[in-house]
Amino acid sequence: MHRIISIDIGTSRVKCALFDETGTMSVLESLRLKRTESPDVQDAEEWFAVVCKLLQEVTAKTGGQVEAVALTGNMHALLGVDATGTPVAPARLWSDNRAQRESDELNNRFGELLLEKYGNSSIPVFTLPKIIQMKREQPELYRKSVKFLQSKEFIAYRITGEMVTEPTDASGVLGMELFTRQWDGDFFHELGLDVGKMPDIVPSSSICGKVAPEAAALTGLRTGTPVVIGCGDLASAALGSGVDDETISLTLGTAGQLLATGAPGDGKKLAGQLFVFAHADPTRELYLGSVPAGGFALEWFANLHQLSMEQFFKMAEQGGVGDDSPVFLPYILGRGAPSMDYRPAGAWFGLSAEHTLSKLCTAAVFGVLCPLRQCADLLEQLTWKRQKVTLQALACRETAVRHLASALFHQQKLIPENSEASLLGAAMLGFTGLGVYPDVRGALMAMARAQSVANPSDKAAEQAYRRFLQWAVQIECLYK
Repeated sequence: MHRIISIDIGTSRVKCALFDETGTMSVLESLRLKRTESPDVQDAEEWFAVVCKLLQEVTAKTGGQVEAVALTGNMHALLGVDATGTPVAPARLWSDNRAQRESDELNNRFGELLLEKYGNSSIPVFTLPKIIQMKREQPELYRKSVKFLQSKEFIAYRITGEMVTEPTDASGVLGMELFTRQWDGDFFHELGLDVGKMPDIVPSSSICGKVAPEAAALTGLRTGTPVVIGCGDLASAALGSGVDDETISLTLGTAGQLLATGAPGDGKKLAGQLFVFAHADPTRELYLGSVPAGGFALEWFANLHQLSMEQFFKMAEQGGVGDDSPVFLPYILGRGAPSMDYRPAGAWFGLSAEHTLSKLCTAAVFGVLCPLRQCADLLEQLTWKRQKVTLQALACRETAVRHLASALFHQQKLIPENSEASLLGAAMLGFTGLGVYPDVRGALMAMARAQSVANPSDKAAEQAYRRFLQWAVQIECLYK
């Protein structure tokens, strides 16, 4: 039996798990991260310290007898490191949208070129506008930055001494050509940026290096253990959810996400409405529909009403959706896809004195799900019908969310056997890198398992969704 360790550097928690080649997870350890200056900034040194602690715990249970380490982590960060590999400043996370001006300038200057070559227009959460802003406002930090790394790449460097990236994280920067899967040097030159500050791009299942002696002493891993670079957490979550050309994935974490795949080039039909990224499977593209405040909007609402999350979800179970339900537009952090507008625009409509708090809790959950159904509809209109939807995170764990999602989505509903989708996806790439599976598709078919649940869609949810769309159109008109 082959065994590897997967590491996931999330924005709020780091996780390490032990997998075998069947997809069975036998060990899971995790630790919550502390925030530094703000919720949008983190200390990369803490990432490594937490990873070392978790690896010590996992390797203590395995005797260090693992064949590889595979990585995944949060995307779109700005983390410059100097010639010694030391961060020049705390990492600015995906949620940092301060580079709005630079993002607008990119769109005004390059327009359709961004969609055609890189799959996306610029938004302020991408790394490239943040780099431009750093050079403009903090030139000394830009100058000191030898490379710009994402979370998993910083960990890979600290373990192996090698600085590389791979196509999923590179496409989340903006400036990697989707067709060639390489940086567009001419584009960076035109922006006045040094493309040499971007790490070389290797396939997601590549062994990027081996555990160095210093890292072995800190982690409990054996010196020389192969490290597979892995992919960004969107791509690993898609793999771990079993996303393929028949199956989409619905996830409610901090954000709400709808993940799908297609053949290279299919994304041109979606570009500008859904996000189009390179996938860890080189034969596929990765598509993302999103609402920036998914689970966060539910936490926000619960906190306003002094409810614990357990109380909130219990109350959400008590209400249903019908003609008298209020409509919640969950755009408190912007609208995301398909509007691609990150200005806050949350709203309630149809409130009456007869609405109870439980009705509002139910409407909040339903409202968070509606933009993701909107993305799914758009995906199917522009490409083809998907037969299955895998429910992940809150969408499978919480009864209220699961039932409302099941009522709203017409596809066959699946609940994964392992809800740690990103860790499982990284493990798939690890076993592909070791040659246990010939390709990523083979690993996915062997390791992703889910059970069908009998929760059909219903007419009341469909009518409530249509009312949501009517009010969403009003917001669209207001913000044009």
